Amino acid sequence: MEADFFIVGQGLAGTLLAFELISQKKKVIVFDDPQNTKASDVAAGLINPVVFRRMTKTALLDVAFSQMESTYQQLEDLLGEKFYFPGQILKLLNEESDLLWRNKVFANQLTDYISPNPIQPDQFEVLKSTYSIGLINKSGRIDLQNLICSFRKFLIERNLIYFEPFDYEKVAISTEYVYYKGHSAQKIIFCEGAAASKNPFFSKIQFKHSKGEVLDVTLPNVNINETVTDEVFLMPMGNDLFKVGATYSWEIQNCKTTEIGRSELLEKLKRITSVKPIVLNQLAGIRPTAHDRKPVVGLLSHCPQIGILNGLGSKGALLAPYCARLLSDVLTGNTTNIPGDINVTRYFKSI
Repeated sequence: MEADFFIVGQGLAGTLLAFELISQKKKVIVFDDPQNTKASDVAAGLINPVVFRRMTKTALLDVAFSQMESTYQQLEDLLGEKFYFPGQILKLLNEESDLLWRNKVFANQLTDYISPNPIQPDQFEVLKSTYSIGLINKSGRIDLQNLICSFRKFLIERNLIYFEPFDYEKVAISTEYVYYKGHSAQKIIFCEGAAASKNPFFSKIQFKHSKGEVLDVTLPNVNINETVTDEVFLMPMGNDLFKVGATYSWEIQNCKTTEIGRSELLEKLKRITSVKPIVLNQLAGIRPTAHDRKPVVGLLSHCPQIGILNGLGSKGALLAPYCARLLSDVLTGNTTNIPGDINVTRYFKSI
């Protein structure tokens, strides 16, 4: 046997799973197609613990948040780079959403993450007039692009990654091993993001991907350190640079930027600040999302040599560390339990 595990895809999911397995002294071989645009190539990496529409916790939040902080700090130590930037989110509220905030903060046990009482907007002169501002205290962002690039260099230095399109037809399975192009391992785990829709091993999964577009802009003299969110978010990156995002489209599944997306983001940005932005760049990507908006994690019950880590959607920066640790513990025999609502077996019950 050449390796313990094959990992297909080195976006955020593949990066974190490889890190977890290597940390447990397992040998991995990663296959990554450099032509495959990944959501993590585009994503802003926003950490948001709250679903604002219903004022509820993000699914899995209480177990995922501490794992997220621990994992990213470990990666910073390993790679000697800064990836995790804790911070706050300012949620602009109207009279109705202010009332919802106050009513739900205790009922939905949100006090560990947000301030119970919205604040007055007077101290934020660069923001448009708003009824009040909700403060999310446990938030921040992950520099996903730097994280993935740095970990890719780590893999390259150890000869643990191959850059090529993956050919599903060349996978051979025995009772004990997986074989691929002369390589062998115990199991193969697919971390392909939206590309998993074309994976024949997971044809039963009901994916519902969404396209998102973001802008990189400069906003001169907008001296604000917190991410601001209304219908879009405005995320400070330092030196008058900001990210603005993101759009949602379920019809068009490609990574081409559009004038419609650009116009939508700029129009919604006007509701946050009247300062005119200078657009530097526009990016688009496909969020990997399952039909029920929950992660897809685990091994196929009818073929346990094959596994998946996917469906992380817009909450990937927050949820991926927990899901990667959970799957790595299954792969290394530290646990056998993956909750049913995120287990891949929910799609294969008839087999």
